[in-house]
Amino acid sequence: MIYWLNRGLAVLACTAVLAASAGNGYAEAEPPDTLTLPAALDFAREHNPEARVMRAGVAVARAESTFARVRQFNPEFEAQMSRGGQTLGSGTDGSAEIGVSQEVELWGKRGARQNVANSRTRTALAELAARLQEIESEVQGRFQRALFSQQRFEILTELAEPERRVVASTRARVRDGSITPLTGRLTELDLLRIDAQLRRSRSDYRQALVALGLALGQPVRESVRLIGVMDTDSLRVPEDSVVTAALRIRLQGGVLVRRLEERRAELRLANREGRPNITFGAGLSVERQAFAGDDFSGNPAVVGGITGARDTDHLWRARVSVPLPIWQRNQVARARAAAEVSRGMVEYEGFVSRLRLETLAAARRFEDATDLYRTYLEHSTRVRQDLAMVRDAYADGRISLDSYLTQKGRLVDTLLAQLDAADAYWEARGALETAVGLALDRLNEQGER
Repeated sequence: MIYWLNRGLAVLACTAVLAASAGNGYAEAEPPDTLTLPAALDFAREHNPEARVMRAGVAVARAESTFARVRQFNPEFEAQMSRGGQTLGSGTDGSAEIGVSQEVELWGKRGARQNVANSRTRTALAELAARLQEIESEVQGRFQRALFSQQRFEILTELAEPERRVVASTRARVRDGSITPLTGRLTELDLLRIDAQLRRSRSDYRQALVALGLALGQPVRESVRLIGVMDTDSLRVPEDSVVTAALRIRLQGGVLVRRLEERRAELRLANREGRPNITFGAGLSVERQAFAGDDFSGNPAVVGGITGARDTDHLWRARVSVPLPIWQRNQVARARAAAEVSRGMVEYEGFVSRLRLETLAAARRFEDATDLYRTYLEHSTRVRQDLAMVRDAYADGRISLDSYLTQKGRLVDTLLAQLDAADAYWEARGALETAVGLALDRLNEQGER
């Protein structure tokens, strides 16, 4: 009965593991042609390889927890037979012994084993939840990064197109002799600078799509259109509140707590495993002896007629055994488990300290990046208007080429510096959201409550 129960549990456990791997499936899928942040998050939860592996790990932990509930029933069967001759010439003897023994699990070892298995399951679930949180943070940060790279590439494309018309107009003036070829060459060099920025922006955009694909679990094609709102917001929560929110929200701390509980359960199990179990056994011994008549023919004390003799003895026995030494068992495992508990406590303390410093540094970096970016944003509209006016003035012949290049160069440099400030802003914002484990808008909402 126990055998078939164990076999049935094994089948169920294997089925659970296979269902976890096949249910999450590794069916090839590609992101849609238009991708929003919510769609990207849903896609990552389903197709990220690490998430699938950790779900399978949860299934394995649950299978181990199922087996831990089964009592240890492993009886030992013993059999021994012998046959040989007596001192008398034709006499024979033989013996057969059979027995069975079973170790009895004592001192609450089964319950301690169950606690270890259940703790491992809870740890696996906590690790899965923490990794999903990290995946969501990665996807959100990389999506925003890719979305900004897409918009930057479009802005530079729009900026380069009028410059190409200016170069064509300048070449026409060179042909009619209104400006010298050397002076006209300056517009082409200026266009080359903008084209270099455009190519760099395109490369950054492609790399951002690659990084986003790594977080999603599937590559993102360059033809995919990212859709979202690049809303710039500042941090409206005090730094102390940000650190407190990070300690409360980051699930990695819960993983370390679960691991500490698991190690404490392993220590309790190691202490109980150090106590000996009693083994009960029962057996039967059968001894047979036989003597033939020829064995007595030369003995004058035996008076005629005995042709042989046979004797069979049955002996039942019971056995109780306790292993020795009693109080020095499992010392290595107990010491290792105690050291693991100490290490778990140090890991959690180190995580809290590191998280405080990382969150504080990310918050300050974000505040500085926000201040710089907002400075550029205040003049963004005016710079674009001035750039359009300068181009129109040069096209109408109201300003010279030298004046156009000087004024346009300053305005373009301001726009490029604004894009660099925006790049630093989104990078700092992603680092802050990753450190806290929460999007900036939700973090500010908690601070306003």
